[in-house]
Amino acid sequence: MTTKRGLRIGIDTGGTFTDVVGVRSDSGEVFTTKTPTTPADFSEGLIQGVRKILSETKIRPAMVNGVFHGTTVATNAILERRFEDLGFIVTGGFRHLLEIGGANGAGRPNYAAPLLQKPRDALVPPERVREAKERISASGEVLESLGEQDALRLARWFKGQRIGAVGVCLLHAYANPAHEELILEAFEREYPECFVSISSEVIPEPGEYERAITTLLDACIKPRIKDYVEKASKKIEDTLGGAPFMIMKSNGGVSTAPEIAKRPIGTVLSGPAAGALSAAFLGKLSGHEQLITLDGGGTSTDIAVIEGGEAKRATRHQLDEFHLRMPMIDVVTIGTGGGSVAWRSPEGRLRVGPRSAGADPGPICYGKGGQEPTLTDANLLLSRSPLHLAGGEVKLNKALAMKAMRDLARGFDMNPHEMASGVIEIAAWNQTHAVRRATVQRGISPKNFALMAFGGSGPLTAGLVAELLEIDTVIVPPFAGMTSAFGLEVVDLVNDHAAAHYQSEENARPEALGDAYEKLEAQASAGLESEGVPAHRRMMRRTAEMRYQGEATEIEVDVPGGYITPPVLAKAFERFHTLYQRRYTYNHKGSRPVEIVHLRVTGIGMTEPPNLPLIPAGDDSPEEAYKGARLVWFKELGGFHDTPVYYRERLLEGNYIPGPAIVESFGSTTAIYPRQEARVDRYGNLVMRFRSEIFERDERAGRPTGDHGVGAAWG
Repeated sequence: MTTKRGLRIGIDTGGTFTDVVGVRSDSGEVFTTKTPTTPADFSEGLIQGVRKILSETKIRPAMVNGVFHGTTVATNAILERRFEDLGFIVTGGFRHLLEIGGANGAGRPNYAAPLLQKPRDALVPPERVREAKERISASGEVLESLGEQDALRLARWFKGQRIGAVGVCLLHAYANPAHEELILEAFEREYPECFVSISSEVIPEPGEYERAITTLLDACIKPRIKDYVEKASKKIEDTLGGAPFMIMKSNGGVSTAPEIAKRPIGTVLSGPAAGALSAAFLGKLSGHEQLITLDGGGTSTDIAVIEGGEAKRATRHQLDEFHLRMPMIDVVTIGTGGGSVAWRSPEGRLRVGPRSAGADPGPICYGKGGQEPTLTDANLLLSRSPLHLAGGEVKLNKALAMKAMRDLARGFDMNPHEMASGVIEIAAWNQTHAVRRATVQRGISPKNFALMAFGGSGPLTAGLVAELLEIDTVIVPPFAGMTSAFGLEVVDLVNDHAAAHYQSEENARPEALGDAYEKLEAQASAGLESEGVPAHRRMMRRTAEMRYQGEATEIEVDVPGGYITPPVLAKAFERFHTLYQRRYTYNHKGSRPVEIVHLRVTGIGMTEPPNLPLIPAGDDSPEEAYKGARLVWFKELGGFHDTPVYYRERLLEGNYIPGPAIVESFGSTTAIYPRQEARVDRYGNLVMRFRSEIFERDERAGRPTGDHGVGAAWG
């Protein structure tokens, strides 16, 4: 993963812009740029970004040591719900698995209230589900063998129906994959053009419903990901020659393009994962290891928790209505971003999102035909945003924003500026609810963390979100609009290997546990070796999923490396009790035994992190960065207030900025609210805190009533 070439490129494709960061391996110098996202062909925006960073840095293609890419292609493919060409193979008797849902309630409709909730259609309707005559026990014993001819008949049936993608999820295939592998071989013989995913390769873990959904979605998005990866790889090769092309995964690592094409489900929500890793790296560098991220983009906001300098991981995640089971950086996503539409609900309340204007036509102020006001329009109308974005490439039309906000305001008997302020406040409430879901609902107090805000829209609302959460410190990194793309500069190569393994605390067998981990570590090491990672740069991380006897929900617990002894295992069980207590405020220590149900080894190929240079030192005065002043609207000050504006790139270490103030940079704008003050640290972070001598919380009218609205204050 190391090379003598000089530039490593990170590219994060978002809904509106494609962000590009280049870091010089010798000096640590960071270059940033943006290019419009190209939804018709995402690979075109990708290669435009590569060419643009090369042009702006005057660096030759031969000096590029790799392109590391975070993409939304897989996520978009799922959210578009194009499942007409998807089939499913299950064990005999399990044809209606998708309608029934999971044992823990995942995907299960509320049958007790059929008039209130109409059950959603199954991901694959029963007429496209086929049953395999086979049965394997939970221990892996073959109870009923699957015949070769039966497997071939299944492949022929799907070929006859012209179904182009098939997911295979047989009962207990995680314990014995033989029957799924036989079906895969049958498709390769009879119907090789079909895209087939088998659960024993995608996610070899217990939990039939989540395993089935994850496998089906993997099969469904394979055609689109394969097409995208091939186009992108070809363009990278034509432009950069032999430079490696790596793609970000949601587990916090990267893999080669061919590996991603084999198992594309691993790239779902990979962009937010890169943002969380970037925040962890930048926070640790500057001495902030307890962070909550606020990654505000064009269509959504992503929240992650950093504890002890490490991004928290999860093995279950929900994307839209789909319950996924796979290791990933734990991110909470809501539909609030710069392009989120402000609208009046049938109940007469102001809402912001989740509907978005996207990149095309975009917010009304883009002048590309947008018809509904957005969060970007609101910030522009209050003069918190400049009249252009992306270094002047995107011109904004304030007159169009004013007209749209005036039309919306009529329904609330408000003036346009009050309306715009309300839109921003509700967006901040939406983000506040998301932070609470990521923290309070998991036993974590946000007051004990700093808020790191980035993305194009995150730093504009961060001050208000921090006030609502009573968080004292907000950190805005130096290249705030490119933070997720920068995360691709610090990612490692990561592969996960898992196995079902049952043990009870009452009859624990440390030796058997150690043997199981050694097998998984051998698989992880072989996987890293195949991707070119030398032995001295490989690291292994062990975890175990545990639960109390009789429960269905597990908690992942770290397990030390090396030889497993009874004291080592006892400490792992004790850690489970502690984590359970933090999540639920109680535990069953001493009254109910703990069970181990699943083991995981994460193989990590460590890369060389960039050595970021320090910025020049200055004094309190930010005079060298002063751009001018303009009238900016703040509710706390009763309307427009003459507000200083600063160039972010010209700020020096030690500069002090009292609020209110606006700090503008190439990819993002930061609002320092009247009750805040900011100081620049040696890495260029803008560290904002509330001024204690004037800090008094407002009693805000109305109460939050959901993810996308506030109650009585707005109707």
